[in-house]
Amino acid sequence: MSLARFCRKKVAIIQPMQSVAEAAEQMRDRHVGALVVVGEEPRPVGILTDRDIVTRVVAERKDARAVPVLDVMSPQPVVAHVDDRLDQTFITLRQLGVRRLPIVDGQGCLAGLVSLDDLLVLLAAELDQTAAVVRENRGP
Repeated sequence: MSLARFCRKKVAIIQPMQSVAEAAEQMRDRHVGALVVVGEEPRPVGILTDRDIVTRVVAERKDARAVPVLDVMSPQPVVAHVDDRLDQTFITLRQLGVRRLPIVDGQGCLAGLVSLDDLLVLLAAELDQTAAVVRENRGP
């Protein structure tokens, strides 16, 4: 299965010059732990996680209203492509030690987001279906 069929299409985004306070409010309101940072064109230029905010703003006692997202985001995020396979995406997440990947189309524009949690839910459902088949087919 490719990411095009599986990924979250509604992605929470923010601009680099918006404040970290605005980002935190958006995360709270949208119930997400990360925002994809996009420039003028909808191309990912960074990713901002709740952990970034805690470690780079709150723990440093900076004013979240005065700090732009640009200063604390993780720049140049690794991305997945809409035609990537799920198994390759799992490997990428594991190798990089990240939980989320923005997904881009052929022009490099943001097309979705995939998270480790999303993939684990999918795998759990697949394993449950496989276990049901095995239980039903106990032999002669």
